[in-house]
Amino acid sequence: MQNDVRIEQMKLSDRDNVLSFLATAYADNPRHSDPDFWDWHFRLPPLSSEESLPVWLAKSGTRIAGQMAAIPVELNIAGEARPAIWILDLIVDPDFRRMGIAQKLVQAAEKYCPYILGVNTDEQHAPALLQKQGFVIVTKIPRFHKLLFPGEAFREVTKLGPLRRLANLAFAPFRTGLKDETQVRRLTEFDSSFDELWSEASLQWPCSVSRSAAMLKWQFEQQPNKKYEILGYVDDGKLLGYAVLFFRKENKHGAVEKAAISDICYGSQASTKVVDELIRASLKLAVERRAGGLVTDSLDPLLQDRLKKFGFWPVKSGLQLMVKAPEDQDLLYDGSKWFLTRGDSDISIFEHPNV
Repeated sequence: MQNDVRIEQMKLSDRDNVLSFLATAYADNPRHSDPDFWDWHFRLPPLSSEESLPVWLAKSGTRIAGQMAAIPVELNIAGEARPAIWILDLIVDPDFRRMGIAQKLVQAAEKYCPYILGVNTDEQHAPALLQKQGFVIVTKIPRFHKLLFPGEAFREVTKLGPLRRLANLAFAPFRTGLKDETQVRRLTEFDSSFDELWSEASLQWPCSVSRSAAMLKWQFEQQPNKKYEILGYVDDGKLLGYAVLFFRKENKHGAVEKAAISDICYGSQASTKVVDELIRASLKLAVERRAGGLVTDSLDPLLQDRLKKFGFWPVKSGLQLMVKAPEDQDLLYDGSKWFLTRGDSDISIFEHPNV
């Protein structure tokens, strides 16, 4: 059977077969095989092309034995832009495992683009496999959480009306001091000002993934069945920073258990003030929506420091950044050189819809 398996880059004509494979592989999560979500995920990213989809298939006859799927991104390395791909899915049918198929899929992707990024956990099988292929676990990705309404955050409390109200009331002192900041405003779209911000902001970090207006629009405006909130810090008509928030859908008890700062970015001008006001505005919006807590992931010393100043606590997270690169390894394999947020990983992509 092993000799019968061939590795091919996916063609658009494979789409229906791929969706059937994903429906079986992810029977507990139909979002993976939803046609609209798949099209958004792999056909519509700004750097994708229908003529060269970033998906590789292992086929045995007409049967799909496995796939590796990615999205093309622009990697910024010391001020220079390099094409890269971000791994989003690597899976092999149980009938075809232990045949080296996953390794061959990774090798095919590497021929397409030698700079490859991914975020995963040790609980998955991928890290060990990828390390054998030369990938490096660059660093753990810290997660920060601030509890706001314990009566909304914990289901066992939420379903008990009087206890729910009492828990929220007891936590009221921790939700104070969130005054309005006139320079932070709600935005409705990612326009050219975001390109201008990123052009300047990206120079602060040796390693980062581009946040062009087109990429932000794709991820946070066009994603099916999701709504994100955009906050911008604007001074004298210039965008100096932004935050993107995601609120979970209400559970059956009417509680929004958690919200997330999916992305936060700032320029070098008054950076501490900008970050502080974006965090404060994010907390204020989360309190207004009565979210149980606010969470975010961050690889950036300034963001981490200011989150702690606002009462966010580091919490357990298995997320880790993995990279394989043919050059610039002194930078790319050093976690202290990276700027990365929750929006860079597939965490924000695979969160359940909220619309």
